[in-house]
Amino acid sequence: MRKSLFILSLVAVLAGMSSCTNNEPCRFNKKTIDLPVAWNEWKFDNDAKQFYVHFNIDALTADVYNYGNYSLHREYNSGTKDVYQVALPQSMFMTDTLNDGSVAYYTQHIDYRVGIKFVEIQVTNSDYFYPTDGQGNLYAPDDMRFRLELIY
Repeated sequence: MRKSLFILSLVAVLAGMSSCTNNEPCRFNKKTIDLPVAWNEWKFDNDAKQFYVHFNIDALTADVYNYGNYSLHREYNSGTKDVYQVALPQSMFMTDTLNDGSVAYYTQHIDYRVGIKFVEIQVTNSDYFYPTDGQGNLYAPDDMRFRLELIY
């Protein structure tokens, strides 16, 4: 047991020593970008049958895209002591009362795409079920808040 711990410690030290070049200490940058989305900012893509919102992100350079790390989380209860985040993609089981009083059950899936200088967030409902107001107008997803984490 002690021998294996010694070997693991030695490997960790050697890996740490070899991770940076030119005898310079490793320096990583981290940036958190808040991405709030109001309900009226969601757009509907008729071809993909999903809502989406597009953000231009100047900090997401080609170097960050190619060599960095990024993740996107949805934040709940922002600005309160009960704040928490859920990593995307996220699937939620939803219900909606229809105009005739019946209840529809569906899954809402939230995912994202990342590219150089942009992030696009998509909301897709299972079976492409999107509630309407009775006049054929789609209800957009609720207000949501996302947090993009960049490490480079």
